[in-house]
Amino acid sequence: MFIEQCTVSRKTPLDGKLEISSAAAARLQTLGALFPLRTEAGEGSARLLEMSCTCTKAAASGQHQHHFIESELLRALEANTDVRVTLDDGRPGSLSIEPA
Repeated sequence: MFIEQCTVSRKTPLDGKLEISSAAAARLQTLGALFPLRTEAGEGSARLLEMSCTCTKAAASGQHQHHFIESELLRALEANTDVRVTLDDGRPGSLSIEPA
């Protein structure tokens, strides 16, 4: 099941965090604290991460959250490329991140 398409930031290969939308994060909450992840680099585990921020969006609302999928596997993603985030229909409770 398709969740969203997003662009890999320049920071992802350094920190292993892929930023996703708040809507995508809400859909992925059901996976639990730690869940299986499959990428071109292999299989492993990932978790959702939420961070408070003071970026320009926060100035307008007073508070803003950024949402990430975090995994060592994400360090293999190439910056500035588009990826598709999908729930793996063949493996319930598992996430796949693949080139778009």
